[in-house]
Amino acid sequence: MNHAPKTSGGLVIGSSGPVPGVALHRARYDASGMVTIERSMPLVEPSYAAFDERHGMLHAVLEEDTGRVASIPLYLDAQVAEASSGGALPCHLAVHPDAPYVFVANYGDGVLSVLPTGEDGRITASEPVQAIGHESGSHAHMAAISPDGRFVLCTDLGADAVHVYAFDPSTGRLTAHGTTRVPDGRGPRHLAFHPSGRHAYLVNELSCTLIVCAWDVESGRLEPGAELPTRGDAASPVANFSAAVRVAPDGRHVYSTDRGDDTIAVHAVLDGGAALEPVEIVSCGGDWPRDIALTSDGRLLFCANQRSHTVTSFRREPESGRLTPAAAPLNVPAPSSLLPL
Repeated sequence: MNHAPKTSGGLVIGSSGPVPGVALHRARYDASGMVTIERSMPLVEPSYAAFDERHGMLHAVLEEDTGRVASIPLYLDAQVAEASSGGALPCHLAVHPDAPYVFVANYGDGVLSVLPTGEDGRITASEPVQAIGHESGSHAHMAAISPDGRFVLCTDLGADAVHVYAFDPSTGRLTAHGTTRVPDGRGPRHLAFHPSGRHAYLVNELSCTLIVCAWDVESGRLEPGAELPTRGDAASPVANFSAAVRVAPDGRHVYSTDRGDDTIAVHAVLDGGAALEPVEIVSCGGDWPRDIALTSDGRLLFCANQRSHTVTSFRREPESGRLTPAAAPLNVPAPSSLLPL
């Protein structure tokens, strides 16, 4: 059976780090997995980007002590609009699919903020409509929207927690709904929902593990379950920090990265999303894999290797989920996030 990729598409690459050439890049990939940059927009530390499909607008966090968020048209060919992120060192953001709001996780001070957007999709206010602080020592690492758009989840690496907020689309405001605690020292970083909308997978930066969580759609409750290692050798003396987690579009496999080991872990999804089983661990082909992304057909996976300044590509075998290197790596300064279009 021929499992060769059949599509091509766009890829937005964010970059951050004290190196020349840091920018937001619009790239193109072909069916072989070859990635080429089409246009770049110089920005200060654009570490993570999200796309507003309704308006063709990109939003990127600018990861500085005095945080900002930039709005840029998709083709990076028009003026940038900037606004305060409401906190320090913003590292992640999410665009609501139906309401004119962007949610920003500020790592430096643990603040989750809500920014309004206008009719053209650009951020319209210089300050957030809401900025929610958390307990002392919090480090908000991700803002994630529930599949039905009713809730916003915020992973808190410093508090070993995931905060859940109910979202009111008429006002853009969030109301505390619940907090899910994980064991001390885990450092929850990112989560990804299964396509069923009833399970999510939480990657823990400090313990280098994945936690399988049940998500109650009706009540908006996140319940942690089984915890699995992402490393081949959990006792390895190599300093290691887990980073990204993604679910294949077909819902059959979960992929996560480890910085230090410089690997990608593959887990098979069982029981409709309720369980995971290890498949393999492969080299990321670079150094410090901060993010990964899968194409919409699930046949290609890209990896942003921040310290080796490369984006590597892999073919994904749909049945087994296994990865094999594809085209030659793309050289790009300090890639930190990947967003397929």
